[in-house]
Amino acid sequence: MKKFMVLFNNTSGNDEGQKLAERFKEYAEDKDDNLTCDLQEIGPDIDDQEAVEAAREKKIDSLIIIGGDGTINRMTAAFKDDLSHLTVGILPGGTVNNVAQALNIPADFEKAAAIILQGHTRGVDYGLIGQQHSIVSTMTIGILADTAARITQKEKQKYGKLIFIRNFFKLLIKKKRYDLDIVVDNERWQGKTQLLALLMTNSVGGYRNFDASAKPDDGLFHLIILSHINSFRLIFYLPKIMLGKVNELPDIDYLTGTKITIKSRKNEKVGTRVDGDPCDDLPVELVMVKKGLSIFAPEET
Repeated sequence: MKKFMVLFNNTSGNDEGQKLAERFKEYAEDKDDNLTCDLQEIGPDIDDQEAVEAAREKKIDSLIIIGGDGTINRMTAAFKDDLSHLTVGILPGGTVNNVAQALNIPADFEKAAAIILQGHTRGVDYGLIGQQHSIVSTMTIGILADTAARITQKEKQKYGKLIFIRNFFKLLIKKKRYDLDIVVDNERWQGKTQLLALLMTNSVGGYRNFDASAKPDDGLFHLIILSHINSFRLIFYLPKIMLGKVNELPDIDYLTGTKITIKSRKNEKVGTRVDGDPCDDLPVELVMVKKGLSIFAPEET
């Protein structure tokens, strides 16, 4: 008997997460008589350890996560000691679904559910940040992180991506830079930067082809450092950006590795955002866990 646990979040207050969880349970148990689904609520007001202990007690073999990168991130961190014997299914439901997009998991509920039941899996990387946090998609420092931090959920719902673009250019005008010390494996970079993005997939902010060289299972962090953003030059760089060749831009330092340490060279608070949510301030250390997640995904063509 296959035992699934469906993890859902009702923080929006409209019970949408629970409705999707119940819908998947009905769909899956109807399609496969050899399968049972337990529903488990998660959220900011619920200790993640409750889900971990429930999964262990019920001897769950697959976690079905309803949500986007932020939810996948939290559950990866919570279940990191159990991931070797768990398979993960994704039902995209967040604001940003970079992981799902990189694995070609459709946003459509029934199509995504069908992929889970087909049973084909793919090994996917994740990273550990210190002892408590993980990363499955993106870390940003600098103008991208500051832009996202200044946008409220209400503004996101009202203006969509336009509010991000507006705030990005408002901060760009201020020309704020961060003085950083970065070590990637055995290579060191020191200097001032406006933008730093660490990628684990080719998708950023829902844009699917930002860095075509970044694969979800290549065992590498991909680090993009832009010391100074020239809005005039960005216009000329757009063709390469659209083709996913951001690593070929002349003004960018592009590093890859399996272990990264990032520190501020000044006595100032520098925040990070990981998979869309605030995370630790600098300094941070990231370590790659190659193919540490087994995720239900379409067969690669």
